[in-house]
Amino acid sequence: MAEGLRIRDESDWRKCLGLRRPLTEGACMIDSPTTPAWLPHPHIAVAQLASGILEYAQQAVSGDAFRLPYPANLQLALDRLTLLAWHQGAPAPASVVELLQLAQEPFGDWKIDLTGADVDPDESLLIYGRPTATCEELGSLRGDVEGEIRENALLRGVMDKARAHDAPQSYVAFRELLIRQPAIAAMELDARLADPDLALLSDEVRQAYVEAPPEAMADGVIRTCGGCSGLRLPLDDDRTWVCEDETCPAPGTAGTDHLASEGVWWLRRELRTFITAPGRAELRIADAIGKLGVSVALWPDFDACDIAVFAERPWVADIKAWRNPVRLARRLRERLFTVSPEAERAYVVIGQEQVKAHPRYVARLRKACPQVRPGQRIVAVSETEFIGAVKRRVEAEA
Repeated sequence: MAEGLRIRDESDWRKCLGLRRPLTEGACMIDSPTTPAWLPHPHIAVAQLASGILEYAQQAVSGDAFRLPYPANLQLALDRLTLLAWHQGAPAPASVVELLQLAQEPFGDWKIDLTGADVDPDESLLIYGRPTATCEELGSLRGDVEGEIRENALLRGVMDKARAHDAPQSYVAFRELLIRQPAIAAMELDARLADPDLALLSDEVRQAYVEAPPEAMADGVIRTCGGCSGLRLPLDDDRTWVCEDETCPAPGTAGTDHLASEGVWWLRRELRTFITAPGRAELRIADAIGKLGVSVALWPDFDACDIAVFAERPWVADIKAWRNPVRLARRLRERLFTVSPEAERAYVVIGQEQVKAHPRYVARLRKACPQVRPGQRIVAVSETEFIGAVKRRVEAEA
């Protein structure tokens, strides 16, 4: 199928493939036992749908009136999922609107077989009308998501400026601010930027935040969550308020309320997903290791890794908070972090939230990514295993 070709119904689909006979209900579209070359891979189709949803969501929060056409990725995802559905004899979404409705359902309820798409049955792409962490992870795997590009460009700018001024403490301060305060009152942000470490990066800090959305306001107040310091947003009944962050450690906890008239800033969506969420585990692990009396550095050498432990014969770790171990494995197969020659051990550490949600997370990750199995240069472990290993070395050296 040519890129961008719009398939509207079975007739168009058959013309595209040069088929003469019509479909029968439930029949397989291809007589060959092999997968036809024109059939989209479920992983690509779902990732493109996720990418389109993220683009659509970005348009929605930009404040501009929505205008057709929908983002190209949504249209292409509709075409590809339609081909998959018809090949399987499953019902296909008839429009982008139906596709977005389908995206709110758990993948386990889809009639389209998504084997190979790296998704779990209980996951969905939208919840309460907003992109999920699953959507962010799948969308980022395509490499063409605007948010991922913006995130990388912003972080590169921060890193370059901090390095040019030989100010690693400014880079650390920037990361900590984004982790600890994904939502922040305008006056407090101004006060934080007066800190010498953050003043250097004040322009970049302001680029990282956007104004809190209108739906976060009620009775002149903007509500925050006590569990993650992010925003709480209302459901359709306007009486139930929920934390926006799926990975929040205490989503039912009320935080500080701010007067909307005074202004509240909210971290950009992709930064909340890829900086704030894993950052909570990074800070928690660093705090736990620090209590053991061990030297620990966060994001050393301008993010060569997330954590470095021990001054001599250091151990280094990259902390991950991906919801799905198979998707993380795909990313790690593409790119593992670089381990310095002086490091004695290197780890990919999975946060406790992910292990709690999927008790076999580490085993599934190792199976899908042989590069992080025991015996390799970098080994995947849970947060608990990593802290326990550090503790055992401390006791052995005492």
